[in-house]
Amino acid sequence: MAHKILIVDDEPNILKSFSSLLNDEGYETFTAESAEAAAAVLADREPDLILLDLQMPGQSGLDFLRALKDDLAPPLVLVISGQADIPMALEAMKLGAVNFLEKPVPPEKLLAGVRSALLLADANRQRHLLVDDLDDRHPLIGRSKAINKLLRTVNQVAPTDTAVLISGANGTGKELVATRLYLNSSRRDKPFIRVNCPGIPETLFESELFGHIKGAFTGAVKDYPGRFVLADGGTIFLDEIGDLPLNCQAKLLRVLENGEVETLGADRVKTVDVRLICATNRDMQRLVAEGRFRQDLYYRISVFLIEVPPLSVRPDDIPLLVGEFLKRFDPSGKTRISADSIAYLSGLDYSGNVRQLKNIIERLTILYRDRTIEPSDIVAQTGGEKAADEPPDETQALSEKVTWYEKQLIEKTLAACGGNISETARKLKVDRANLSKKIKELGIKNK
Repeated sequence: MAHKILIVDDEPNILKSFSSLLNDEGYETFTAESAEAAAAVLADREPDLILLDLQMPGQSGLDFLRALKDDLAPPLVLVISGQADIPMALEAMKLGAVNFLEKPVPPEKLLAGVRSALLLADANRQRHLLVDDLDDRHPLIGRSKAINKLLRTVNQVAPTDTAVLISGANGTGKELVATRLYLNSSRRDKPFIRVNCPGIPETLFESELFGHIKGAFTGAVKDYPGRFVLADGGTIFLDEIGDLPLNCQAKLLRVLENGEVETLGADRVKTVDVRLICATNRDMQRLVAEGRFRQDLYYRISVFLIEVPPLSVRPDDIPLLVGEFLKRFDPSGKTRISADSIAYLSGLDYSGNVRQLKNIIERLTILYRDRTIEPSDIVAQTGGEKAADEPPDETQALSEKVTWYEKQLIEKTLAACGGNISETARKLKVDRANLSKKIKELGIKNK
């Protein structure tokens, strides 16, 4: 589909020549002889780019730009100015114009400027699509006390530029939290660059993070800006920051202190504006004490700490998570899961946390597609992922099944409440004395 360009100028000859040149290049153009006429055009059409003259009768180009900024998703603006208008053109850049071209504009220069602006427009459009996709793919599922507390914390710190360190065991959803921090920030329309620290060889860490120029080392066949430069204006997420080599930690500290990136082989540093989010499953204070992580860097990355709870303290969320994963892996809704299966899943020991549950549901939807999943199906596929007690088989009486499920529910809820019987009774909506009696009858150990 051809890019759409609106040309705004009070000179008919310029409108005609620009339009003809751009049409010959395959662009779709429409014109307006004033800012007021351009506003009327925008009410009916959505151009990808506006070529804007600044000196026009009536509303000026600068006033038009100011009004355009109030739109939710304004098109990009390329300013066309005369020599005397250069101070105004610089003001237009501050108001959001992507560039300016000085009149008279040679055809090749106009085309080059238009191409560059449209590349940026396409990148912005793709970024918006990616952000919307992130919204859909990275929900934080749950209604438990632990997950609600986590969501409140995320919503409080997300709008700031504060450096955040997310801690938690593997599979708890640290990357989901990082993504939510990005999506709820003022930088959500800027880049979101992920770096998996353990996945980068130590010899390439400096190059990957801070970039290199061609010939800086063997194998550097072209310039590479590095992840921090790619993230300029946006957010960089360093996953498993505890694995960052010591020789890279000093350079990272410099970026955080003054925004300066030293590119390998370059004579000058680059300045970037990046919000830093880190995640780890390791004891960072222990790494600091052992000399494997710089203390000054630790203080820089951990201005705000967020701990992601394990699935063991949020068993109430397991049915919601199962429903979400079923919908994700079988959007048709033909694969279902029985209430007994939900109860059984709630009794498993999830050392791998939410990721383990997700993997179980994915396997089940592949193997038992278009039918109802029963506990026997889960037992057949989970292998060593056993519940504390084996589930009752089909030959046992209903009372035995009820007792087994009752024990599983009480044990999980009691663990989630930290062994507090009163709080457990409130969550289960039962009398405390009766619950204490039931705990004894079922042989439940309150750790």
